[in-house]
Amino acid sequence: MRLSRRQLFTAAGLTALAGGISSNGPVAAAAPVRTWSGEIQVGDWEQYYLGLDGGAHQKALSALDIGHRDGVRADEQYLMVPVESVRRAALEFGDHAAADVLRDRFGLDSPSMLERGLKLVLGQDGLERRYLDEPALQLRYIGYRRRFANHVLPMPSAVRKALA
Repeated sequence: MRLSRRQLFTAAGLTALAGGISSNGPVAAAAPVRTWSGEIQVGDWEQYYLGLDGGAHQKALSALDIGHRDGVRADEQYLMVPVESVRRAALEFGDHAAADVLRDRFGLDSPSMLERGLKLVLGQDGLERRYLDEPALQLRYIGYRRRFANHVLPMPSAVRKALA
C-alpha cells in the first residue's frame, strides 16, 4: 500500500509550523509532537518477531484479544491493529517486534531489536533488511534458534525512550 506524502507526514505526526514575528523578534517554532495514530497489519508487526522477548509478544496478543492458536503467532495476519495498541505492546509487555515495527513505521532513532537478536543468534551484523526479505536467512535463523530457546534479550532504555 502506497501512502501519499500527506498521509506519511500525518502518520509520523509532523505538522507544518509557521514561524511568526513578535515584538521580541522571531518566534521559535516548537518541535512537532509525534502522534501515534493509524493502524498496523499484524503480519507487518510479526515479521520482526524472533522469539527472544520471553513471551512478551504472546502476552500482547492475548491482551489485545488476538487469537494465536499455535501459541506463537497471530491467526489472522491481515488483521489491522491500532498503532497505540502496538505501542502499548512494546512498552507494557516488552514486545520486541512491536518496538521494531514502530521504529520502522515512524523512523524512530532507536536500536533494532531484530538486529540485536540476529547478531546474538547468527553472529553477524547488518542482517535485518536481508532477514525481512530472504526466506533462506529466516530458515537459517530457525535452525540456530534452538540454542537460544531460553534466552531473553532485555529491551534497552533507548527503545523505551523513543516510544514514550
